[in-house]
Amino acid sequence: MASVPELLSLLRDNPSVNVNWADNVNRWTALHSASRLGHSEVVKTLLTHPHINVNQKDKYGQTPLSRACENGKVTAVWVLLKDPRVDVTLDDLNERTPLWHASHNGHHEVIEWLIASGRDLGDIKKKGKSNNGREFTALEIARRVEKTKVVDVLESFLTNSTQTRREVRVKHGVLDELAAEVFALTVFQCDDLLSLKPALALTTSNPAAVFRFFIMASKLPMELQMVLCHRAVGSMRQNILHKDSEAAFKHLATILLSSQSN
Repeated sequence: MASVPELLSLLRDNPSVNVNWADNVNRWTALHSASRLGHSEVVKTLLTHPHINVNQKDKYGQTPLSRACENGKVTAVWVLLKDPRVDVTLDDLNERTPLWHASHNGHHEVIEWLIASGRDLGDIKKKGKSNNGREFTALEIARRVEKTKVVDVLESFLTNSTQTRREVRVKHGVLDELAAEVFALTVFQCDDLLSLKPALALTTSNPAAVFRFFIMASKLPMELQMVLCHRAVGSMRQNILHKDSEAAFKHLATILLSSQSN
């Protein structure tokens, strides 16, 4: 593969280049190679090419994301996950998904980023074939090869996917574009549905809209939920601390917290 500067220059100066060309040995494209080697800046540049096939499979049926996950290239994985065209659920010729490859090789941070992305991971109980032909789920193969950190993450995710996703997002400081969009929409609904007065009157002619608001709000990270609470009492620190606003603040916070347990 060309060096990073050479590849960037090639793409910039030759927009008609066949960016999906694959070698004759492993059928790797430039995106496969950059992903498996962890060249995240090159991955990011390749994804901007109008004709890039982000899910092209190599000789073994692996996509660029699968190769990045297999090799534990966390930054490249995250760059790929942010592209909505990348399919996280695609398996290879042995029915091994990107999650399966990360599990087999003990890349627990890769798995945390897969979970934190909020993307559909497919059926994580799906079985893939190991090198000896036996079939295992991602969790089973992690247990078999004694990747304890992977086992802990997957067991937690299988027990409570929502809580685990929230925890890994907080751990890695994730506020991706999707979360930002949901937060923006929730804020708009907060402005529309709440009076933003100290009394926090929740009366409205559209109770279904109020219900949707609290469902959306309860799925946000806790720090963003508190921003909504702040906003509901005037968005100003002096309003939040004012004795007339205390009841409103506590009221909204209580509803948000109770929504999480439903």
